[in-house]
Amino acid sequence: MMEKRIAAQRIASYGAKPIEENVAVEEPLELHINGSPWAAIMRTPGQDCELAIGLLYTEGIISSYSEIDEIRLEDNVIIIEGDFSVDDHVRGFVRSSSCGVCGSASLDSIFSRNPPKIPNKGFTLNFEDVEELVGKLSEGQSFFQTTGGMHAVGLFDQDLEIVSITEDVGRHNAMDKIIGQSISSLPHNSLGFLLSGRVSFEMVQKAVMAGSPCIIAI
Repeated sequence: MMEKRIAAQRIASYGAKPIEENVAVEEPLELHINGSPWAAIMRTPGQDCELAIGLLYTEGIISSYSEIDEIRLEDNVIIIEGDFSVDDHVRGFVRSSSCGVCGSASLDSIFSRNPPKIPNKGFTLNFEDVEELVGKLSEGQSFFQTTGGMHAVGLFDQDLEIVSITEDVGRHNAMDKIIGQSISSLPHNSLGFLLSGRVSFEMVQKAVMAGSPCIIAI
């Protein structure tokens, strides 16, 4: 459940008025790797397995889905078994919805995975294209439209079609969700990322890991 309805009050010049309001849900998700707790993430429920896969990939822990033998969700716990180790990465970190880089052990560990080479040709946009894409992202943010409290990340192609959108209270989570969702088609050499938030270091890092040549952000 990505949103819920709660009792609230709207304050105006005439006083307080009781109302009901839709709000974004944020709950903790624990990641257990090969039998041991590894991390806790504050996130919006939904696409939790994709979130975990995307996080492991963008942190440089796995290089493909084939390294995962089993992944399952039990309540708010993701249990993952696979042919990889998290021993060299920060164990037991808590990632809030506003934090991304706090989970990275180091840049060296990420780039030691040899991220896909990003092509410098074949992906062109003009100003009107950017305006069109930003409008399409806004139209596709269904949970933002009802709650006003979620970020979104979209993947778009060179025909200006948005092929996928994910939403979450945390922009880093939304990015990890969309990368985890599309891990079997990496690298995204011919796809760009659309962000509802700012272009922070962490978001660039994730796009680099995905092999994408383009980021557009609000």
